[in-house]
Amino acid sequence: MLAISRALLQNRRLLVMDEPTEGLVPVIVEQVEALLARLAEEGDLEVLLIEQNIGVACAIADRVAVMVNGRINRIGPARKLAADVELQQRLLGVGRHGHEEDAAPAAADAAPAQAEAGPKLAKIFLSNPVRPTRWSQPV
Repeated sequence: MLAISRALLQNRRLLVMDEPTEGLVPVIVEQVEALLARLAEEGDLEVLLIEQNIGVACAIADRVAVMVNGRINRIGPARKLAADVELQQRLLGVGRHGHEEDAAPAAADAAPAQAEAGPKLAKIFLSNPVRPTRWSQPV
């Protein structure tokens, strides 16, 4: 937030920000998002935002560019990317997960077949996979 303030004091025409919401609590992320949206609406300043948080990026930007391995893979309207969960999944690997509504009917249809086949298998996804130690909490 201090870096944003310093940049705004210099009255520049372009503000380049690299992941301004990284490591911030959600309440502060909302404040930064509102500030950037207001700056973009005023029109006195152009904002180039590099952000991994797709929600923030799509809320602020008119257009988004998706990078893959350091190269721009696709450029398009932010509204289209924000509204299309399938496109997010294809391009970014985010979107629907097994616990959402669409997974429930498929699980109900597969239940009789699984009961006959044997024990139910579960997938476990760890956000930060590290080898457990004797001090690790049980999963």
